[in-house]
Amino acid sequence: MADWTDGFFDDWYLDHFGFPDAAQTDVESEALRSLLPGPPARVLDLACGQGRHSIRLAMAGYEVVGLDSSPLFIDQARRASANAEVRVEFVEGDMRRVPFDTEFDAVLSLFTSWGFGDDATNQGVLRGVGRALRRGGLFVLEINNRDWILQNYVARDWQTGSDGTVVWIERRFDVVGGVNAVSHRWRGPDGEPMVRDHEVRFYTPPELTNMLGQAGMAPIGWYGGFSLEPLTHRSRRLLVTARKD
Repeated sequence: MADWTDGFFDDWYLDHFGFPDAAQTDVESEALRSLLPGPPARVLDLACGQGRHSIRLAMAGYEVVGLDSSPLFIDQARRASANAEVRVEFVEGDMRRVPFDTEFDAVLSLFTSWGFGDDATNQGVLRGVGRALRRGGLFVLEINNRDWILQNYVARDWQTGSDGTVVWIERRFDVVGGVNAVSHRWRGPDGEPMVRDHEVRFYTPPELTNMLGQAGMAPIGWYGGFSLEPLTHRSRRLLVTARKD
């Protein structure tokens, strides 16, 4: 598959995937604050989206940089931070080429915004995280839990967009490769067939431990998402914290 991320994170994405609401973001941000070093620690929010975590952390006194490849999301994040009267540096950029070197006390990768490439590409992102962190810095990674996905897998379903368009969804999980491939198909205004495909590589904790180690980081905590309860095979989300050596 070509680089499916190119142009994927746009208005269509917001309509069919969207982001959690303010109440959930508040809960998540409180959990992050319990994990992160105290303010005014310098934090990098990779694939920051609309800046929902970046802005709340900045309001709590953190020095925050948010990076995202979507011009739409970066524009929305900048406007949201201006409305909140809080300073966050939002940078349009690709997490596969993190442009920082030993500048941050913590790096965040949340809402399954990692795993979009092959193993080499995903490892490269982690190496970029390791470079961006200061020695002893903290990495927080929050993704789907592969165990939960396999137990609750839905190969086909559908959803209705805000304009009433019915979108049919087909999923295919490669158990050996750990890749979930998803196709969205619908009819456009003129009846022409439309399709959007994406793939995400889901990793097990032992795989993550190995990859983090290759990037100079060691896991220090495994959680079942922002609840910060211990990770189990029934946890819907996986949150791991890792320390840079």
